[in-house]
Amino acid sequence: MARRRTKGPGPIKKWWRSKHEYHFQAYTSMAMLFLGITVFSFIQLFFRDYAQEASQNMVTLAWLGLLGGAIALFFVGPEFFYFYGKKQILSDILRLDSRAEVMRLRKEAESAADLLGKGFQIRLKELYERLGINIPKKYSSLKETPRDDSKDDSEEE
Repeated sequence: MARRRTKGPGPIKKWWRSKHEYHFQAYTSMAMLFLGITVFSFIQLFFRDYAQEASQNMVTLAWLGLLGGAIALFFVGPEFFYFYGKKQILSDILRLDSRAEVMRLRKEAESAADLLGKGFQIRLKELYERLGINIPKKYSSLKETPRDDSKDDSEEE
């Protein structure tokens, strides 16, 4: 008996999954945009006598902004807070100075850095180098961000 083959992800979903290092920035931007639209529309409708002064088309547009922004936030908000939680965990780990504590939280830090992208992976690699922890192979090829030495020179003068 033949089984039904499941369809693979579409081209848009494949592209989105391949850009995993930009997910945090994208969800942050979308969450701020939809929050702004929702708050702006709410203020226009309920606090500024907008409904009495504006034309019917503008009132309709404000209602669409309020409802559309709220619905979009319903879907984008949880994803944003998931990524933001991972960023907070990684930031807390990056502030640690204890080698043993970093080693204990290593798996969690690496999964958060992989989820958040290359910039966070580089910062984790720098922490490992500073504390003398073996760097995983997946981070060994990362190049450090160039430091601007001209600021240091200007401060010495």
